[in-house]
Amino acid sequence: MTHVILCGDSIFDNKPYVQPGEPDVTTQVNAILPEDSKATRLAVDGDVTEDIHRQLQSLPNDATHLFISVGGNDALGGINVFTEPVANVGEALIYVNTMRNQFETRYKEMLQHALSQQLPLTVCSIYYPRFHSQNLERVFPGGNGVNGETFQQMAMAALANFNDAIFRQSFQLKVPLIDLRVLCDEDVDFANPIEPSAVGGQKIARAIVDMLDSSEGSANKTTVYA
Repeated sequence: MTHVILCGDSIFDNKPYVQPGEPDVTTQVNAILPEDSKATRLAVDGDVTEDIHRQLQSLPNDATHLFISVGGNDALGGINVFTEPVANVGEALIYVNTMRNQFETRYKEMLQHALSQQLPLTVCSIYYPRFHSQNLERVFPGGNGVNGETFQQMAMAALANFNDAIFRQSFQLKVPLIDLRVLCDEDVDFANPIEPSAVGGQKIARAIVDMLDSSEGSANKTTVYA
């Protein structure tokens, strides 16, 4: 029996954000898996990279595959820097690069701990948010005069650095990766600026099961899926 474990944040724990009666990602994975297989969610909405260690403490004994999607909240935690003044563009780049390096250190430690569980592991990139086309209340309560298009451009630039860290560590540790930036690339894939809708969740669920169906999940090399 295949027992898929989903760790991370609201990418997998999106039940609070889909429409009433619509399935969350875990339900969608279970619907696609064969009858003798199942998926269990350990992911927690709002968790960051350092929280994966706690999640894995609840790893079931019969787990066979591990999927982790985390990092978006690490990036979101630094969103206030978007409005901090800097002397020039170079200073801004140094600021962002410092955040990236700190994140990469945490992400590497998380991956090493996840790999120590001796299970086939797959991780996910951080998809681009939809600040420009979704209600911003989820991220900016009250709005505060936020320009969605401006924040979209800044977020995409910043997330490129975070994703670079994820790709770099995945490649170094030979961990397969699902690129959510390519997978969830339409407005309908999002329930709000940062969480997947049932439509986006179905794409994610299908990618997880497709990963299981391939032979790459246990291969000692990095393969990028989209």
